[in-house]
Amino acid sequence: MGKQKTGMKQMMILFLNKGMDMHKKYIWSFAVILSLLSYSCSLSEQFDIPAPVSGSDIMSISFISDPMQAYRVTTRSSDPKDEDEKRINNLYIFFFNKGTGTYLSGEYLTGYPSASKEGGYYVPGEGVTLLKIDQDLFDEYDDEGNPQTPSSAIVYAVANVEASLFQELDENTGRPVRIKSLSDLTGLVYSPETVALSIPNTGIPMVGWKEIDLTSTEDSSEEAVAAQRTVELKSLMARVDVNISLDSDVTNNNLPALTLMDFTVKNIPTKVAFEQPDYANAENPESTSLEGAKKDIQSPLQRTIYNRNGTISISFYMYENIQFKHVPENWEYPEKIEDYQKQRYKPYLAHEDATAVELHCFYSTYNETGTGTATYEVRYTLYLGSNHTDDFKVIRNHQYKNDITIKGLLARNNSAGEYTFDARVDIDEEYSKYYISMLRERNHDAHFCVTPMDVYLFAEDSDKPTIDVILGEVPEGSEIPVPESVPDWIRMEKIPSQNMSDGTLPQELTSTNLTTDGNYTAGHGKRKYFTTDLLSQLDDKVTVDASRDRVYFYIDENLTLSDRDATVTLIYKENGTEQSRRTIKLGQVHLLPVETGDGNTIYMEQYEEYLDHYDPLDNYETDLVYDYLPWAGDLPLIDMQIPRLFSNWWGSTIASSSYENPGLVMYDGVEFTGFILFLAGEGGKNLNQRPSSAVEYCFNKNKRNDLSGSIPASYSEHRTLFSGTVYEETSNNIKWFLPGITQMENALTKYYQTFPEFQDYYYWSVSAGEREGTADAQNTSSTRARATKVKPDGYYEQSGGGEGASYEVYAYELGNGGYALRTQTGIRIRAFRKDLEPYNY
Repeated sequence: MGKQKTGMKQMMILFLNKGMDMHKKYIWSFAVILSLLSYSCSLSEQFDIPAPVSGSDIMSISFISDPMQAYRVTTRSSDPKDEDEKRINNLYIFFFNKGTGTYLSGEYLTGYPSASKEGGYYVPGEGVTLLKIDQDLFDEYDDEGNPQTPSSAIVYAVANVEASLFQELDENTGRPVRIKSLSDLTGLVYSPETVALSIPNTGIPMVGWKEIDLTSTEDSSEEAVAAQRTVELKSLMARVDVNISLDSDVTNNNLPALTLMDFTVKNIPTKVAFEQPDYANAENPESTSLEGAKKDIQSPLQRTIYNRNGTISISFYMYENIQFKHVPENWEYPEKIEDYQKQRYKPYLAHEDATAVELHCFYSTYNETGTGTATYEVRYTLYLGSNHTDDFKVIRNHQYKNDITIKGLLARNNSAGEYTFDARVDIDEEYSKYYISMLRERNHDAHFCVTPMDVYLFAEDSDKPTIDVILGEVPEGSEIPVPESVPDWIRMEKIPSQNMSDGTLPQELTSTNLTTDGNYTAGHGKRKYFTTDLLSQLDDKVTVDASRDRVYFYIDENLTLSDRDATVTLIYKENGTEQSRRTIKLGQVHLLPVETGDGNTIYMEQYEEYLDHYDPLDNYETDLVYDYLPWAGDLPLIDMQIPRLFSNWWGSTIASSSYENPGLVMYDGVEFTGFILFLAGEGGKNLNQRPSSAVEYCFNKNKRNDLSGSIPASYSEHRTLFSGTVYEETSNNIKWFLPGITQMENALTKYYQTFPEFQDYYYWSVSAGEREGTADAQNTSSTRARATKVKPDGYYEQSGGGEGASYEVYAYELGNGGYALRTQTGIRIRAFRKDLEPYNY
């Protein structure tokens, strides 16, 4: 083809490969930079780019690898980039005409013995950082007779691929036989001979291209020009980091412990396209990954970590796998579920080709005592993607960081299609004879508690597996507990698996226990109420004889100032013969004393249990778990002036003994808790029902008088001439209550350092709010109540009505104080007990 010739000019050669001809003069230089972007530096810091050669006829084009974009699936600090990720071991450079996609022909590369004789393709030697191009030797026409466009050339680079990819060269042109044009290159599917979880021996495969004016004579020292001549190579692989830690709420020595045996990455692609797929259509139900090009790779890695001590870290590399969520027909998340809780259901939305990491572990619980084992073989499946819930795309040139914090075992046998509490967890049935599913053992609060335990039996029915559950310590060779080890404050009741499945109850429990709608549903079979005589009706031994029998533990109030625990012995049998035994410990904390400003002592619970789940069958849709409760959840309390309350009535307000004003209840928390629920017509909810207000939450800690769910408390209405309607308390036997404003402040002050939440949150009191814009505590606001918080300086946030100004002075919703709307959420609750005396009804 015809050549365009101009007078040749000379330049200094910055870096020469050993085989470069020293006598040939070139005008254009082509710099190849072998470094990778770091995460947080400026451009000049990110690349070790040599100083460009100045002069109107000199130009530098840089090739650099683009950093992987980090998808922080969980929050953690960035890792230092692996040195191997930065390395460009081999480079294949192509030049094309923009319009036609044909090779840019000419002898502009013939200064290099290995370069294409006709131009368009060059493989620099290892370590070469400068490629020189002769501007005078571009052909006027390409191989097909089309005018060439060096002023808008497509410079395409491929790095770190197997040598065989471009090994076969055309004997006439010196170009790869398989690449006839730009479209052949962009449409290429790379299929390496070996696919592993590590960086390939050749380095991370990368591709990149840019349109560059190869005829430009602008000074390459200018930053903008240098940037225009920089081609970024993007990795065809993604990096995945998995970090595993244990964070159980309860610990015993170093337990629980987790030993990772191996991990398997499922659906690893074995091919990758050079051209990046279109990710925009996030609702596309079809995969954009290459069909029939996936494999599973198992990697042994034995590591052990203990509770809050140590982390297991895994990193691997893979080619991109673009999968979209596969939503089953009629799929819905459980009601009332929070977004962060949806991660437990991600496996239900996964396409069969989605990439996942399966961790094969042995989990040892903190109740590993006795002669038996409490170690379970566990498989935890983590589906990859840019979020925890419904993204399954693993995209090239991205880094996916996944933190797994394990608090306990929550599910089993997902492969059988069971709709479980956590679909990511499977318990291996071949390793363990049985599995005990229990979410609360040691952290029972001092009020009464009801804790379910589900038992899964894995042996064949012909083996007739059973488990005797016995309260107390049972000597070896015996099934009779040591009498003094049997606690009198805890008893059990079994709900058979068949009843759990059918949503029914044994005949003898139909009047005392609760039913639910579905099969194997949280709360099914629980007692309606915790009555004062309940423990006398229950057992200290039950026998589990069917898989998924449920045992409820009913734990009485701890009216001491010391923690206590009870031993439960499990004896596993097959065909009536003991096979193993183990014990578990159930623990209960004590009440915390609070000395109040009126000279009395009241007692506070330690846990805010409404924030946590304690039923293994709970799909995060139970009414018993909620972030917060309002002061008033239902009419009429949402809009009601709270009347005055008297301890006795002698015909007039002056002659009678009044409790504190309802707009400033400081110490009369017991009296106003029962009174407010009386006004609202509330207080009769059973153990599966959610309280409607903060007041009812505390009231529900009281044990009930009988199966009607009542608590002895009554009030008489009296009408006055000048003070409207008032009430007299005729009886009040409640023990648990929402505190007065000063009682709550006394508790916040005493335990300010004990509970971090006391430093950050407001807490409800039982006091209604003063009338808006006033300090009138006798005539209350009809819509507001008082909350309080301790400030860092030791003073309390104000919660008055405005003291003659405006309600806004201390309005909670404006961030000014604790004068809060009764429907306000975001305010926390602590329940208190009046004394350490038992109930007298």
